[in-house]
Amino acid sequence: MKLPILCYHKVGPQAEEGRRLNIEPTALTYHAAFFLRRGYQTLLARDLAEDWPERAVCFTFDDGYESTLTHGLDALRRAGAVGSIYVVTDAVGKDSSWDAGNERPLADWSRLLEAQTAGFEIGNHTKSHARLGDLDESRQAAEIEGAHEALARQGIESSSFCLPYGSRNDATPAAIRAAGYRVGLALSRRSATPSDDRLLLPRVVIAYSDRIPQLLYKLQIRPLLPKLRRRPDYVR
Repeated sequence: MKLPILCYHKVGPQAEEGRRLNIEPTALTYHAAFFLRRGYQTLLARDLAEDWPERAVCFTFDDGYESTLTHGLDALRRAGAVGSIYVVTDAVGKDSSWDAGNERPLADWSRLLEAQTAGFEIGNHTKSHARLGDLDESRQAAEIEGAHEALARQGIESSSFCLPYGSRNDATPAAIRAAGYRVGLALSRRSATPSDDRLLLPRVVIAYSDRIPQLLYKLQIRPLLPKLRRRPDYVR
């Protein structure tokens, strides 16, 4: 069994958000509708702690951009899907300072609470968008637990964690677990499987140009390429 966990960031028209870390709302709707028409169930990331259905997909959105809360939620609703949105608690209502010259507005607490009420998950993306792989376990724990407490103070039930940049080291799973999380999301080039560590589940990053053919390439063909290259006498 393979479960695609898709990683998005901004969701908006190119005229507003450009192409970097963005997906057009219509493209996101097409992605969700593609899976739903084929009998896939859309799961929230927190659901991945339990047994998975045979055919499921998970839509995740990093950083909590205002455009995600505006265009992204509507795009998923049009297809009948839901998703998980990961926020940096020290930056809520401000902008994405880590984008280095490409800063964009981030949603405020009221928008995040509205999304939670509408059935979307709001998850933990650390306090400051830190690269956890550069930190020891105690500093990682401070980033994760501090964000968890900030979410709770706002009435947000945070049940899963997402690694900024996908950055981690050997201490990261323990830091995630210590904060009470059973699901953590990393980055990779393949779908998740039930044998994966639930605290480091792989996600596939989706780019602006990823229409359905490119999406299928990333999910079905690209993960096979390293194996094919290792085979002796391949295509001889």
